[in-house]
Amino acid sequence: MKQTIWTLLWRRFWQSKWTLSRLFFSITILISVIVVPVLKGLLYVGQWLDEVPFMSLSNVGQVLMQNPIFTVILVITVLILLTVFISQLASYTIGFSAVHEGQRPTATSVMKTALHRLRQGGVGAWVLILFYGIVVLPFPMLAFHSQLTADLIIPQFVWPTITGTPWMLTLIWVLGLAALFFAIRFFYVLPEIMLAEHKAGLAIKNSWRKTSGAQGIKLALTLLAGSILVGLLTLIVFGLTWSAQYIVDWFAPFMVSSLTAVVTFTFATLIDIFFGIMSLQFIIGLMARDYQVVQLVDYATKPRHTKRVVGLILMLGALIQGAGPSLFFVVNTVSRPLVTLSHRGVDDGNGVQNTIPAMIDTVSHARPNFVEMDIRQTKDGKWVVMHDPNLATLTKGASDKSVSDLTLAEATKLTVYENGHQAKIPSFEEYAKAAERCNVKLLVEIKTERTNAPDLADSFLNQFQTTMDKNGWQMHSLNYSVVQRLKTLDKKLQVGMILPGDFIGAPVTKADFYTMEYSYLTQSQVDDLNERGKGIYAWTVNDSQGMVETYAKGVQGEITDDVSELKSVVQETHRAHVMHQKLGLYIVNILAN
Repeated sequence: MKQTIWTLLWRRFWQSKWTLSRLFFSITILISVIVVPVLKGLLYVGQWLDEVPFMSLSNVGQVLMQNPIFTVILVITVLILLTVFISQLASYTIGFSAVHEGQRPTATSVMKTALHRLRQGGVGAWVLILFYGIVVLPFPMLAFHSQLTADLIIPQFVWPTITGTPWMLTLIWVLGLAALFFAIRFFYVLPEIMLAEHKAGLAIKNSWRKTSGAQGIKLALTLLAGSILVGLLTLIVFGLTWSAQYIVDWFAPFMVSSLTAVVTFTFATLIDIFFGIMSLQFIIGLMARDYQVVQLVDYATKPRHTKRVVGLILMLGALIQGAGPSLFFVVNTVSRPLVTLSHRGVDDGNGVQNTIPAMIDTVSHARPNFVEMDIRQTKDGKWVVMHDPNLATLTKGASDKSVSDLTLAEATKLTVYENGHQAKIPSFEEYAKAAERCNVKLLVEIKTERTNAPDLADSFLNQFQTTMDKNGWQMHSLNYSVVQRLKTLDKKLQVGMILPGDFIGAPVTKADFYTMEYSYLTQSQVDDLNERGKGIYAWTVNDSQGMVETYAKGVQGEITDDVSELKSVVQETHRAHVMHQKLGLYIVNILAN
């Protein structure tokens, strides 16, 4: 029977909203309460057994090569994660399609049936569903989100490198179009495997046939129309929610407004979750409409008291999922101080990174709490302020050498160019004196490219320990041995560990704080480090949405290329004492993610 997009998207969802939601939350809570903690526990055990202090992008290769016990446990953990992820996707396909046929299945019956079908499908089915779930399904509708794959993202600091050249940008577009193409042509592989019980090869063949020519174009247009409709419905509901809070703020006392905000913030989060469920059921309903659906256990046959207990647990789980993020947002943005750090001493391209003129200008008009900057050791054991090991880029080819190949005198003669400005490479001594005159604190990063990294810590502190301690300046480094050595040599010095992504959690170092790439930073990581009394600086946060989101997680500071924008965003957030203003910021962050 021919069905309209509105019927597929909204009417079928509304008719079975509670059953679909119960099934979704059952599987989600099972994963978040049992699977995720177990997987994290396995990694912690491996970390403890093999004495792995941390694992991030900076040391992943070294950890895997030098820690066999941890590597084995990591492989086991990844295999379990992938198995559960595939089972989750298969369960949604089985369960949601059954609900569309008027059934009220239990999560248990759905998962049992899904695992049975997966075993019948063989290895090919597992691999195909994994590919579909990670690469294909999220692409057209952005509807399938799993807690298990939430960290599978490209870090923000990598994107400038990826898009920095025309051929890389072209490659990204080609890959995106390819993902869209396969999203359409492989659209029916899930029902082919899970409902028709076909092998992977036949599933691909049948899906390819069903999406050829005009049929594929029609499917693509249907998905696009569904996406637009979901977007419009979301904006309408969010708009009404914001308007309701605005009216309460305008006419009611602040205490009443604050209490109402608890409801509206939670409602906004739940709406986002429920629209995600609606999108997912739309996709699965579209997939499964021409297939015979398996008969599952009827939920209604369960005892009444069981039904009530299950319903209560799921309701509490949904409320926790909805209220948690919103309460974190409100609490963490109530005039909480935030350390502002200028990345490499610049502010919105006002000069050349890591140079004295840029730093002076940034401090004079933006007044950051810290200037974060980079130092490298020269051939004669001195220190200059420079990020890149090779000088070719910033010197416009005047020198193709590394800093370590030059003496201090040779390096400081060179001119560097950026953002339409030019300046001389400064020595750290010169930069430090300028910072003292400007009355600004420094966060100094030791850059390493040699095997004798701990010796760099000794060399730097032998020359500048007095200066660092007198001014209360801080240091951080990507190099674990440098961090450990700095804290051993100078107990008063505040030292941080730079982690471009924390893959196993609970880093074990002497660091006083951690500098973490903000797109990888999770709420659980922030909470864990805060509980242990460790500070967190997020880097490099350059867009207003990221600034608000990161601030709301409870970090102590943010490193940015645009200090003026960061200070403006924080001030705006602090001024948003009227709850509709905070709700607006919160909704913007929901829509941006």
